[in-house]
Amino acid sequence: MRPHWTAVNKDENVSLMDRTALSKPVEPRQNRALKTRAALLEAVETLVAAEGHEAVTTTRIAMETGTAVGTIYRYFVDREALLLAAYEATVKRIVTQCASKLEALPADLVATDAAQILLSHYLEAAESIPAHTGLLAAMRSIRPIEADQQGNNQTGITGDLLVPFFARYAPGARSLEPVQLRFLSVLVGTMVDLYLVTGDGSDRARLREEIEAHVVLMVERAGRENDDGIRQARLDQQR
Repeated sequence: MRPHWTAVNKDENVSLMDRTALSKPVEPRQNRALKTRAALLEAVETLVAAEGHEAVTTTRIAMETGTAVGTIYRYFVDREALLLAAYEATVKRIVTQCASKLEALPADLVATDAAQILLSHYLEAAESIPAHTGLLAAMRSIRPIEADQQGNNQTGITGDLLVPFFARYAPGARSLEPVQLRFLSVLVGTMVDLYLVTGDGSDRARLREEIEAHVVLMVERAGRENDDGIRQARLDQQR
């Protein structure tokens, strides 16, 4: 009996008999599977850099990588999941680079100066990846900003950059609380995203100034809270 078909993203078709499998993508563990998944994400990144995220379909990626469309669905639920995974892979590379830069910064730097240096490294790393802006645009069309505030895991930008930054330059600051960290991550991240997708040079310059001003304010506030915490601790010891 011939299977029925249902339309999915970008006018691609997949058999209804495969829908159960699509809802549970495989987490690759063996080297071959890891290489296959990495090759798919690399193809997405290359295509987005050359033609934009609208050009990405599972059929096109299958053709570019020489794999079957069904193989893609083993690792990704749909086209959107494929784009989001490619975006997150670029963010991971950016964060890894910035974490190394943060580690190399002198510990006696003024906190606001360290923050501005780290911000510059982040923007430079993001702009050095040709596909990042296109993948960012795709991500924002798929995932609402509200989703960035969900969950309690301090991973990525929050866990690998904000937490160690404040631990180093404002130890004990109340802003290290998870809820506040997520808020700061979303606030600064949204402004950075807007900067990266802005094409006009003068607009970008103004946005850069705004981002730097907000980062400085954020760090200064954390520093004040840190100083208040130290003073309170000393008072508690004297009692």
